[in-house]
Amino acid sequence: MNYKDFLKALDKKLAEYFERDSEHIYCQIGCSACCEKGDYPLSQLELEYLMQGFIALDNPTKQRVQENVKNIQKGGVCPFLIDKKCSVYPYRPIICRVHGLAYLCNNMTVKVPYCVNVGKNYHKVYENGEIVINPISENLDTKILLKGCNYGEIRNLADWLK
Repeated sequence: MNYKDFLKALDKKLAEYFERDSEHIYCQIGCSACCEKGDYPLSQLELEYLMQGFIALDNPTKQRVQENVKNIQKGGVCPFLIDKKCSVYPYRPIICRVHGLAYLCNNMTVKVPYCVNVGKNYHKVYENGEIVINPISENLDTKILLKGCNYGEIRNLADWLK
């Protein structure tokens, strides 16, 4: 299966998860808390696909992204975030596709989205550091989802772009 087909199947599965938990999801266009502060681990395969999205941008947007890249920092704003929207949305990496969902990791811990701390996704069912509903039982971490693929090294976006 090629990467585009993989993403199409993944997006279909994720749409079902977002629908399942829709009463706990507050994501909407312009809500970019997850893009403004965070680590963005992505594989070499994802980076190559992301760069295809960058190449397809119009020149003014490319220039804005390039300016953002000059100031990129780990834990900071994603350089592809322009006017609170992802400029390469169809090409975004897995970490961005799954963000917003609460899911079970292999070590039986639950990964919750960053925005739970700012009154967004799952905040009504998150108490004292624990989620009080059943999370998605599938581990949605990039390494797990890409298992069996030749995805290359995984690094933080800031490390890839420096």
